[in-house]
Amino acid sequence: MISVLLVEDDLQLAKIIKRILETKGFDVELVDDGLKAVDKIKERAFDLYLIDINIPNISGLELVKYIRELYDDGFIIMITASVDEYYFEKAYEYGCDDYIKKPFHITELEVRIKHLLNKEKSFTFDEYEFRFEDNELFKNGKRIPLRKKEKRLLNILLKNANRTVYNQKIIDYVWEGEKKDNYPLRQLVNELRKKFEKDYIKTVVGIGYRFEVED
Repeated sequence: MISVLLVEDDLQLAKIIKRILETKGFDVELVDDGLKAVDKIKERAFDLYLIDINIPNISGLELVKYIRELYDDGFIIMITASVDEYYFEKAYEYGCDDYIKKPFHITELEVRIKHLLNKEKSFTFDEYEFRFEDNELFKNGKRIPLRKKEKRLLNILLKNANRTVYNQKIIDYVWEGEKKDNYPLRQLVNELRKKFEKDYIKTVVGIGYRFEVED
């Protein structure tokens, strides 16, 4: 069952969204402010986050940033009545996957959710396809051999495509708590780069890496 954290202080709208998603088989938890959301997020990760930008105590933007500091997985859709481009830019910078403007029809929200969840199965770009279920990379249908850590590196980069992933977050994910004096991240990135004909992996000096593809 797909878990959803819905953060919305318009309780009339929130209850409608919650009821409809539950009829579709989703497990929905509802909170009406940012502090309550933080408590829920500390307890566990969710498959999907629906977050209003304007919520009490902690803004929706700061909540997105907080989620991405803790978890790589899980899709985030911002709910907003704002038309200010600043908020859209910041939302994507912090790790938002999509947004929907109020007022909206519930069917539009369902379509956006379905689109994101379908994306989780695989990621396609140019002539390549990466399948998240088994961490396998294909080019024109032919499998490209990857070592275990290359697979995990590509997984976290593609789940955050076009967003910078911090070095420490990559290390924690790829090395899975393995104790080492030195993590050869740069070497691993360079080895993965050799699997592609184009240089998709960009270095953000002193910060991390970003896998750049056209939307």
